[in-house]
Amino acid sequence: MKKNFLIFFRSKFSSALIILIPLFIAIAAGYAFDTSSLTNVYVGVHSSSSSNLTQNIISGFNEKGFLVKEYGSSQECIDAVKMNLIQICSIFSMEGSNSTRDSVDFYVDYSRINLADTLVKNAESSVHEESASEGEFFVQDLINIINLVKENLPEAKTVLTLASSGLEESQGSVESWIVPSSDFDSVINSLESARSETNDSSLEDSLSDAIILLQILKTNNAEISVNLDSQSEIYDNLLFALGKINPVLDLADSREIESAENIISPIKMSVNSINEGSKSRDYFMPVLFSLIALFSSLLLSSAFVLNEKKTQAYFRNFMTPTRSMTFIFSTYLTCLAIILVQFGLVFLGVEFILGMNLFSMPLEFLSILVVSLTAFIFIGMFIGYVFRSEESVIFASMITAGIFLFFSNTIIPIENTSGNLISFSFLNPLILLDSAFKKVLLFGLSFSSIILELTVLFGFFIVFLVLTYFVKKITRREPSI
Repeated sequence: MKKNFLIFFRSKFSSALIILIPLFIAIAAGYAFDTSSLTNVYVGVHSSSSSNLTQNIISGFNEKGFLVKEYGSSQECIDAVKMNLIQICSIFSMEGSNSTRDSVDFYVDYSRINLADTLVKNAESSVHEESASEGEFFVQDLINIINLVKENLPEAKTVLTLASSGLEESQGSVESWIVPSSDFDSVINSLESARSETNDSSLEDSLSDAIILLQILKTNNAEISVNLDSQSEIYDNLLFALGKINPVLDLADSREIESAENIISPIKMSVNSINEGSKSRDYFMPVLFSLIALFSSLLLSSAFVLNEKKTQAYFRNFMTPTRSMTFIFSTYLTCLAIILVQFGLVFLGVEFILGMNLFSMPLEFLSILVVSLTAFIFIGMFIGYVFRSEESVIFASMITAGIFLFFSNTIIPIENTSGNLISFSFLNPLILLDSAFKKVLLFGLSFSSIILELTVLFGFFIVFLVLTYFVKKITRREPSI
């Protein structure tokens, strides 16, 4: 046991790193995930028509800490999710051309299942709050209509009943006012007789009869005038009754309630995938390929460098005039060839088991794979030249891969980290590789969409190529045989 401890502490630098690195990782993780909410989450918004409801929902997004970006079209908003510029897209529209019901469609990337559900729940909560408020307004309007009906209809009913009775009485009175036509004939005959019999003594009696009939007509005419005044009063009562009913109708017309669903859920919501038709296995492929590339490259390249330093030919190679870059690139090409063969076997297995032909992948996929493998191989070679013992190299390689994995979207969404650290997430090559694979494999985007990822990964390759070269120069020693 004492011998094992002596061997372990023989390299003070390696042993110190093995002991202290887990402590540093724990401190960094505690600082990075010291938050109870998502940060730097961008919500894309497209609205076909601006309304108070839309603005209230957008304000709800802001209150939850989301960063809102507006887009001119729905397709532009969906493409932004595919490009990883935003995490969720919200499209506001009317349910139909003849409908007043608002509709909200959410589009998310279900390949990030650990983030998609959280985003949808947070976004839906904002919509549910506004929907509940809108439903409350609907119900309150219905209550106001019912109260107004209860208040006005009894009085209107009384007025209409009185008006109906008055009309019946008026109808009876009008019938009694009608003078028979025979009476008018008698008046005419009497007047004609009076004119032709001016010298007759009977003229006086005839004129008297005519006067009596005219008085009757005069009396009836007065009664007609009185009844017309009564009809005018009835008309005013009818107008008053209509005045009680019209506010009820106006209030009902002000809120178009087409169905009970509009009251229960005034805002229609739907959640859609930006890549419809994809299966769970399709979402898993980018992550699987990224992890294979990460662990295979780091462990294989670091082990190759360590074995090279322990071979008997190391001293002979050291004495030859061969340049260091030759040894570095020979190790790189060997590792790259082995890992490419490994990926070929993986592709065969995927095609045999899942029926997916990955050998027909476009040039973009091959470019991403080669550049990412190159970056990871040189990171592993750098680790192999820094450490001397086998256990240190393996431990450092696993720790490095674990850091990349832990601070990526694979286990915990990167949006769960604090705002100060999330801006450095682009320095994690695993995040870049996973994002590039998704753009090509899931969304079928063009080469221009992955230029940023390829550029940063190529930058990793250049940086660790230089570091590997200088570390190899600094740590040259005789082989331990």
